[in-house]
Amino acid sequence: MVSDDALMEATESLRDAEKSLERALSAGQNRPERLPGLQMIFGQLPRIMTEEVGNLSLLSVKAQLIELSASTIADTCTLGAGAFAGVVRAERWRSWLYFISDADASLLFVEAATGCESIPSGGIPPRKPTRTDANVLRVLFRRMARSLMSAFSILADVELDVGAVVEKIELEPQLSPSSPVIAARLSLDYGGHTGIVTIVIPQSALEPIRHLLASASPNEAMVSPTGSEAGDDPNWAKQLAEEIARAFIDLNGVLEERPIALGEVQRFSVGSVIELQMTSMSSVRLDADANPLFWCELGKRDNALILRVDDEFDQQREAVDEFYGL
Repeated sequence: MVSDDALMEATESLRDAEKSLERALSAGQNRPERLPGLQMIFGQLPRIMTEEVGNLSLLSVKAQLIELSASTIADTCTLGAGAFAGVVRAERWRSWLYFISDADASLLFVEAATGCESIPSGGIPPRKPTRTDANVLRVLFRRMARSLMSAFSILADVELDVGAVVEKIELEPQLSPSSPVIAARLSLDYGGHTGIVTIVIPQSALEPIRHLLASASPNEAMVSPTGSEAGDDPNWAKQLAEEIARAFIDLNGVLEERPIALGEVQRFSVGSVIELQMTSMSSVRLDADANPLFWCELGKRDNALILRVDDEFDQQREAVDEFYGL
């Protein structure tokens, strides 16, 4: 008679075998070489990410695609120490994606985005992650989402919304550890110091556009999403982009804004004290040419005031919050 322990062990072995078979079948379904459109999308993604992420810091950054492969949730979504993940909603696909930043990429981006002018030759010493790190990394994940939407636009429109930034991924109900995914690993290089970011897209999310990804031709996908007709002058376009990048704009940090009566303004004089209604000096809105860009934390370094980028300014969210008095 078979013992309970032996029966349990046999059941577990059968489950492991089923999982292995499922992974093998999924990997065959998801091989990127079967989806030329996907290869082309991720082929241009590093260029777009370099531009999107590079304008956030004084340090130059270069993104490079390391690998585009078929995998599973279990093999891609386990976070190491110091790593963060952005949980990303793709509404049209009715699915969730995951953006993962390893410990090195997380530290490099946080330092670069908060004003670091150079990375020590020995790299950045490891430290315990903080919620401020998570808030700053939300900016990175939003730029990654914008880059991915731009790259996909050559074949299909997709809206990506970055939600929580977490240190451990809790899978959505429709996903399991064995769910097949496409995983794109990219390096972020800050002056020879590199970290890895990974974009994880479940296979189920790609089903609505799989026919487009499978049938795309190289000529179709090589068209730039910002390009126009064949008569464009690439040299002129390059010069225009360079001139725009060198243009100067006003940058303002706004502590608080409130309406006041004209009579109060008329009573202003040298020595007048103007009271603010704010309860904290830590939240500053950073405006570029009168357009809100970021929420920042106010700090001090070497007897000078500094701003640390905390979160991107969401125009729609701010308008809704103001309407409801939040």
